[in-house]
Amino acid sequence: MSFKSRLVLFTALWFCLAMVLIALTYHWQRETIEQRATQQLHKNLATHMRDDNPLMIGTDYNPKALKSIFHTLMLIGPDFEIYFLDSQGVITTHAAPDNTLIKPQVDLEPINRFLANETFPILGDDPRAPDKQKVFSVAAIKELGSTVGYLYVVIGSSRYSAIEKAQVDTPYIALAGLILISILGFAIGAYWLVKQSLLSPIEQVTRKLQQQSEQDFRLQPGFTNQVPELVPIARSYQLMAKHIQQQFLQLEYQASQRRDSLVQLSHDLKTPLSSVLGYLETWQIQNPKPDPLIDVAYRNCQKLSAQLHTLLLTAKQSPQMPSYHFAPVALNPLLGECAETMQSQFTRKKVTLKMELDEDLLTIGDKGLLERLILNLLENALRHSPKNSIIECRANIDNQGKLIEFSFLNVVDETAPQGSLGIGTKIVQSILMMHHSYLNTQRLNIDHQDKSSLCYRQSFSLPTT
Repeated sequence: MSFKSRLVLFTALWFCLAMVLIALTYHWQRETIEQRATQQLHKNLATHMRDDNPLMIGTDYNPKALKSIFHTLMLIGPDFEIYFLDSQGVITTHAAPDNTLIKPQVDLEPINRFLANETFPILGDDPRAPDKQKVFSVAAIKELGSTVGYLYVVIGSSRYSAIEKAQVDTPYIALAGLILISILGFAIGAYWLVKQSLLSPIEQVTRKLQQQSEQDFRLQPGFTNQVPELVPIARSYQLMAKHIQQQFLQLEYQASQRRDSLVQLSHDLKTPLSSVLGYLETWQIQNPKPDPLIDVAYRNCQKLSAQLHTLLLTAKQSPQMPSYHFAPVALNPLLGECAETMQSQFTRKKVTLKMELDEDLLTIGDKGLLERLILNLLENALRHSPKNSIIECRANIDNQGKLIEFSFLNVVDETAPQGSLGIGTKIVQSILMMHHSYLNTQRLNIDHQDKSSLCYRQSFSLPTT
């Protein structure tokens, strides 16, 4: 996913989660505040009902008359449900219809907390909804100094709850809409800010680098004038471009010096060589009888003269940039050709080359560069290996079948200075960089010929086709 897509997705998920949390928090706070205010407002409701009706005082009362009073009070205040409880919380009188299912007993623990003036809201049992709790008002019914019952008033009747659920909660809809607008606004603003501050400058830097890479990395002086976040990167690229320009100048100077030296050397050799050819031709004219030694010397001088002429022409010409052709390369025959090329040198030093290759190894690359890569690694391994040793070369396809893993293992000659691997590894690193790989060198101690020897393992990988 692109950065833009990830930013939009993350913002949407984050604000959806925030919307849920805000909605839950809003609902909890609204409900808590409403319950606290309602209970505080009707705190003395049950006490007033008890004191204003003598039938609710003491245990000598008529249940039918009390039920009639409850029914009248509930008609006046439809938001209340009134119950008469005994000292154990059992409901003895209520004004609900006869076919209504009512919880037979009310928990006294919230009632005691209410009478102890604890912090509101305090939720108690709702006899008509056993699985729910609501705010209430309660007053103790006492006789001879002891509590014989309670007048229990539930605030928020079942009828009120049904009407409330049927209504559309406008604040929730407005809150959801506001949060949705916030999501879109924040996402658009954040993307615009990131695009202006990072994405667009990065695209401009990338375009400039692509243009300058086609012009030998000649960066403009104002390249470092970027947004603050990209200034360190721009400065690093500028330092890299300066280093590349220094290398270009150094290579150009070296090439110029080499051409001048070759031209001077060609002129210095041309005069004595022409003199030798003249003397040999004069000898052949004055002595018609062929002389094998003179003939061989004359032929070699002619060949040397032709090569010197070619060298002079090459030195006068401007060097051309090398071009590389990347195509599928069969590695098995290429490795075989490299082994045959190096076979005489291996035989002369009495070193054995052991190759373990998988079948049908194919990769994408420049065949000439890959051949030079293998030859350099073999030459380095041979140069720093002792006599009568073994150099192991392996090329195997990994378990995923996507990479060809190469490994060159050789024992290091103790007389070699610090086991140096030679300058050829720099060429190898450059070739591997062009093939999107790198050279990994490891120092190992391996038992070799009944003794521990210092070895080097050089490995790299190439993609399969």
